[in-house]
Amino acid sequence: MKEHIMFVSLPLLGHTNQMMALAHELVYRGYRVSFAIPEVAKEWIEYTGADFIPWNPKLETSDEKHAGQKDSMWHQVSREKSNWRGEKMMLEQLINAYVSMYETLKPIFNKYKPDSIVVDRAVIPAMDLAWQMNLPCIIQSRFLGNFVKTSSNLPRFGTSYSIKMNQWERFVNKFSPLLLIPQFIPVIKKLNQLRSECCGYKNLPDHFRKNLIIVGTAFGIEIPRPIPPLVKMVGPIFPKNIQPLNPSLKEWLEAGEEGTVVIYIAFGTLVTLESWQARALVEGLTNDRFRVLWSIPKSHQHILPNVPPSFRIESFVPQQAVLSHPSVRVFISHCGMNSINEALYYGKPILALPFFGDQFYNAARIIDLGAALKVNKDNLSSPKVRQQVDLLLNNQSYTDKANKMSAILKSTGGRELAANIVESTIAVGISHLDPELVYENYNI
Repeated sequence: MKEHIMFVSLPLLGHTNQMMALAHELVYRGYRVSFAIPEVAKEWIEYTGADFIPWNPKLETSDEKHAGQKDSMWHQVSREKSNWRGEKMMLEQLINAYVSMYETLKPIFNKYKPDSIVVDRAVIPAMDLAWQMNLPCIIQSRFLGNFVKTSSNLPRFGTSYSIKMNQWERFVNKFSPLLLIPQFIPVIKKLNQLRSECCGYKNLPDHFRKNLIIVGTAFGIEIPRPIPPLVKMVGPIFPKNIQPLNPSLKEWLEAGEEGTVVIYIAFGTLVTLESWQARALVEGLTNDRFRVLWSIPKSHQHILPNVPPSFRIESFVPQQAVLSHPSVRVFISHCGMNSINEALYYGKPILALPFFGDQFYNAARIIDLGAALKVNKDNLSSPKVRQQVDLLLNNQSYTDKANKMSAILKSTGGRELAANIVESTIAVGISHLDPELVYENYNI
């Protein structure tokens, strides 16, 4: 049996999809693979062949069943008008759970004794434990984010700006970090204080500068720029085999009359719409030419109005199988990076409706590509939805640009390249990729 690789993630499907695909590939290659994740995600891990390790910190994100409730953090973030305040809310949530995550992970690491770990970018306690225990640690992320410095002439991560910024946007883009520092410094100080108290060290490493990072997307979606040796872009990390459509859904997708198209809607498991937003979507898409497939968790379905027969509501669908189907012509999405990767991989243009986090930045990138249009969550209206969908359907350039990006994504390497990188890291380490160790490596 080869080395034991432990994956660690929060039970957020958008964070975990790519990690599960990589875990499956490593199981196939003969490694002992385990997956530490809260109990609510146990079913997700079964298909990978990895050993499920229950990990249950006190964290709101560990119970997606309640994410749609009005008192949840995700509901508040979805309603927040300022993306920066939303980012701060999410960061504070993770910091408040730091001690719980650390204390519940430590006995798991001691019991199962992994040889290396692959960890989602949000689980900093796992990175700290790996450093303490001298375990090789690979960080997995769906986007470049702030891992790589960006010129002030380019839109910063967290903004919704186009490459073609106007003068005011350029000003804000350049100086916003200075304006945001006073808001985020106390939050970061609290995080480092908790890290120090748990780990017993005052000077803890910056894991995002000292560990290898696998990024599951590609340039084209991300703005091209130089990246350091420890950051590896591999393209979308998809499963070896996608989950098939069930017979009922397959029949529905193929049953439309000539001249009708399918519009697919999905906003992930955490975005929570207001009832008026759902109504605007339903009214805007009620048309003889459209059939609408809407994937929405059961805990969120109470916001839906009465929908016409042309709508099909599902609590879950195999998204890749849906997006690959030829009858699906447009995807209405919150623009999580996984959703963008999947849609463009199959050449489907996107109507972007971002709510929080990286979604605004992601939406701006695919609009710049010419593969998407956008509607605003704060003034969403049925006429605007109809107008934008009609443009995506009637202007072939949007599909052409999506197909071009499809060819790029399919050439990247994805799951197999990511697994090769993990194997290489296990075999030879990463010291040769660290510029600070160049003299030591080459005996200069």
